Amino acid sequence: MPNIYTFSMTEILAFALVLLRMAGFVFAMPIFGSNMVPAPVKILFALALTFVLFPQIGWRKLSFDVDSVMIITLAVKELFVGLVLGFLARIFFFAVSMAGEIMSVSLGLSEAQLFDTTMGGSMSSFDQFFVILASIFFLAINGHELLIAGIFQSYSIVPLSKVGLALTPFGSFGIIIETVMLIAVKMSAPILVSILFLNLAVAVVGRAVPQINILITSLPLNILAGFIVLFVTLPLLLWEMHGLSNLTANELIRFVKAL
Repeated sequence: MPNIYTFSMTEILAFALVLLRMAGFVFAMPIFGSNMVPAPVKILFALALTFVLFPQIGWRKLSFDVDSVMIITLAVKELFVGLVLGFLARIFFFAVSMAGEIMSVSLGLSEAQLFDTTMGGSMSSFDQFFVILASIFFLAINGHELLIAGIFQSYSIVPLSKVGLALTPFGSFGIIIETVMLIAVKMSAPILVSILFLNLAVAVVGRAVPQINILITSLPLNILAGFIVLFVTLPLLLWEMHGLSNLTANELIRFVKAL
């Protein structure tokens, strides 16, 4: 009976490299990479993914006749690729969080700040609602499975034996940020437009009836109108989230292919 616990140096090196990419991806990916998830859980999750995907990865093409400098270079490359893929996977939540922040500022609710465990910073209660809604939607469409499938496909595009990475894809980060901001404005457009027309109407009323305190009256009206428009346009926001998830997947694949 062959000894199944005997591993060659090539297998150990390949397993460590796969684990580094998985660890970087898990620590940077949305939801599971949030501060709310303990670090030991993230490490165990990355280790479990490595055990599952390692037999399917073409690690046998990796040659072991490399020096220590080459091993360090491969390790840094794998960790960097995992972190970049996890960061790109957060595009979905960046756009939703930005849209919620724009809405909260227009409604006057930006002063109520809460700690966001998903993004790791402070946000308004209105913004927190959108992030929770986006998280539920992300899990409902099996977004986590798409991310795992994407990290598995990345090994066929950027194999373990590849040492150098192309830097040209990083020049498109500006275009990605511009697209995220555009989508955020589109998601918040119904509330922005409704609040604009409401403020114009309140200004006309205040001009016609100077006895009305516009500063005190307009704030609850803006909040009421904003929530009404939000409940009416919520299906459109969910549809926009679906398109945003497709954009995230396309940008992720395009970026990996350009490395």
